[in-house]
Amino acid sequence: MKNRALIFLSLALIILIVPGMAQISLDIEDLPQPGKALISVNVDSAQGAALSPGISGADITWDFNMLQPCCGSPTASSDTITWRNHTATANAGYFPLSNIARQERCYSYHSHVTHTDATECYYNHYIRDNTGLLYYGLEDPVMAIFNNSLNVFPLLAFGDSLQNVAKIHIPVSVDTTRIYHIISKSVADGWGTLITPDTTVQVLRIRTTEILYDTLYVNDVIRDVRVYPDNYYYRWYAKNTGFPVLEINKGFQNQQPPFFQKVSYAKKSYSALGINVANPTNGFTVFPNPFSSVVTIQPGAGKTLLSFTLFNSIGKKVMSRDQISDNKILIDGEMLPSGIYFYTATLNNNGAFSGKIIKF
Repeated sequence: MKNRALIFLSLALIILIVPGMAQISLDIEDLPQPGKALISVNVDSAQGAALSPGISGADITWDFNMLQPCCGSPTASSDTITWRNHTATANAGYFPLSNIARQERCYSYHSHVTHTDATECYYNHYIRDNTGLLYYGLEDPVMAIFNNSLNVFPLLAFGDSLQNVAKIHIPVSVDTTRIYHIISKSVADGWGTLITPDTTVQVLRIRTTEILYDTLYVNDVIRDVRVYPDNYYYRWYAKNTGFPVLEINKGFQNQQPPFFQKVSYAKKSYSALGINVANPTNGFTVFPNPFSSVVTIQPGAGKTLLSFTLFNSIGKKVMSRDQISDNKILIDGEMLPSGIYFYTATLNNNGAFSGKIIKF
């Protein structure tokens, strides 16, 4: 009887312990670091506005495999977000406490002054410390610094919470200023498995609620006050990614008022999400890498290369192929300046590969 009781006790302990083993807690190694990048796909606005974030709790499966890109295809709907050293940005001096910057929405244009093509990007500036990622300053639409930094990526374990108060002054004109006063609370309200069109991964979900006080001052006199009491963010984080794998947001951190629900997900393109990156044992090769003249990219036997996209280090698309002959891609190094490039490739078995190539 005693042995039987011990067996039952051991089984009960196993049942209690095993679920906890799958829980994810976020630590400083999970925060973004310079050099990490994300291809973010915007979801169709009608689908995004109606999307439910799902339930909270332990060992949940959130299935969002039905998400559709906003603009007809993932390529047209995507933006490459790159984390950079703060000191490498043009306006670093305006944000003295920042130690990392987020580069996004890069675009190219032809300068009629220099008569050459130029690329511009938008930047936000952050403080990365042992409490998480703090939103410190922005350059869009104007340059401004938060009086109290806004924690946008709190380091939490399941069940933990964090409250945050922040304020930012946005100059509108010489005599007009808009002040946003933001009160937020973040709760790690769920963990489990997340399914998106590009990946299945173990995640921790953080739900952030936000109250925003939007006050307009003209010559230091209040002219208008608006309160947005029901803003929110749902973000699903995997380990070692430095960005949300899926985000459902309606708030100041991602948009200006009036607010509406927007959805985006991370394209399956980085080894941090557990995919194969240029590994010949898994049927995909990139050779040689680094390269100087020509690099060849092709799948293994029995697999067909359906699409291929190449981005430079600032996220600008420099090559895209949706119709591929000979089941391989040849990149002519003579056509590219030296530097680091990121690629994504899709195979006929729905496999996705990505990685980094270096041109000498």
